[in-house]
Amino acid sequence: MSVTIENLAPCRKRLRVEVQAERVAGTRAEILQEFRKHAAIPGFRPGKAPEPMVEKRYANEIDEELRKRLVPDSYREVLAESKLRVIGYPKIESVDYKPGQPLVYAAEVDTAPEFKLPDYKGIQLKKQETPVTDEDVTKTTDALREQQAEFAAVEGRGVRMGDFVVINYSGVAEGKPIAELVPDAKTLGEHKDFWLLMASDSFLPGFSDQLLGAQAGEKRQVLVDFPADFPQKQVAGRKATYFVDIIGIKERKLPEVNDEFAKKVGLESLEKLKDEVRKGLVAEREGETRADLRKQIIDELLGRVEFELPESLVAQETRSIVYDLVRENSARGVTKETLEQKKDEIFGFASKSARERLRSSFILDAIAQAEGIKVEEAEVEERIGQLARRNRTTPEKLKAQLTDRDGLGEIEEQILVGKTLDFLLSNAKVEPAARK
Repeated sequence: MSVTIENLAPCRKRLRVEVQAERVAGTRAEILQEFRKHAAIPGFRPGKAPEPMVEKRYANEIDEELRKRLVPDSYREVLAESKLRVIGYPKIESVDYKPGQPLVYAAEVDTAPEFKLPDYKGIQLKKQETPVTDEDVTKTTDALREQQAEFAAVEGRGVRMGDFVVINYSGVAEGKPIAELVPDAKTLGEHKDFWLLMASDSFLPGFSDQLLGAQAGEKRQVLVDFPADFPQKQVAGRKATYFVDIIGIKERKLPEVNDEFAKKVGLESLEKLKDEVRKGLVAEREGETRADLRKQIIDELLGRVEFELPESLVAQETRSIVYDLVRENSARGVTKETLEQKKDEIFGFASKSARERLRSSFILDAIAQAEGIKVEEAEVEERIGQLARRNRTTPEKLKAQLTDRDGLGEIEEQILVGKTLDFLLSNAKVEPAARK
């Protein structure tokens, strides 16, 4: 087999493969015999028709099967012999074959970037540590207190700032229902049993202020001037009127921070609660510090080596990041119109992130190979168990799902990256960062 390799770009090559005529003829003879066994030719039982008749009748099908076998088989052999690190699938071009001749084809492929590893041991890092204070513990305890709050119905007085008011509302802008003007955000136009926190910056500009003093059972009209830069362009810059029914007024009652409160959140005493809160905060800060050190390592490595990337891989990673960004923003309530307006910004950010991700991935993979860092099967099983517990399923079910969508490789890659970064961190020179 004859192979020539042409460099089209730093990570793009064209392979010209020529499969010798003897091998082509031998493979074609095997295929002909297979067709002969099942050939349906009038006057002959299957397997008894003369070869020339089978050849004449099924010539096109035999040639097609020949291409289907020889091209992928020879391509795999080329990759094994050439040691090319091909990414993705080849683009097969111009398969040329004539009886008695070699089979010739071209394949364009993307290849992994070639680069010299930079010095990766002894990287200088700054460790930013933020001790957990009593004030931090108090803030977190207060947050737990907020979660345990109860809401008591208010009687005998009107709405005050800080209350929660339960309302039904519907709005119109220039005589048209807002729910029809903005179908993608219907709750902007109407809602029932809506709990509104009475604060100047809640919901819409000036909305809460106009409910002050209202009693349960009262009706009010609220006037709103939508800002010119309001996200929903259909109402941006318009005046609107909201018709509001006050269903009820709720006052938040916070529990006292004592042993009884601690028992409500599952601990035997207030002292034990504060100890657990402190431990959680310490673990959280340590995780943040470790993440920052890892980021410093990656930034340093990216700054020490430059290389080109396969554009097909960049495009694939960019699409993945764009998809995630759109999904996350949509879940947060960002409208399609806003996302469309920011599509260039989103794509630019995704493209830059994709290149950084891929470059760091190739560098870390090369370091792992150089240092013999590998992922053990037990580590994969342990990670699957952790994910299963987090997603409230069984390891067996999760593993089956990952296998179905080829997700086990992603788990292995995550573990390998983590182990490689831990290796780099253990070999780095870490100094305390200057206190802010």
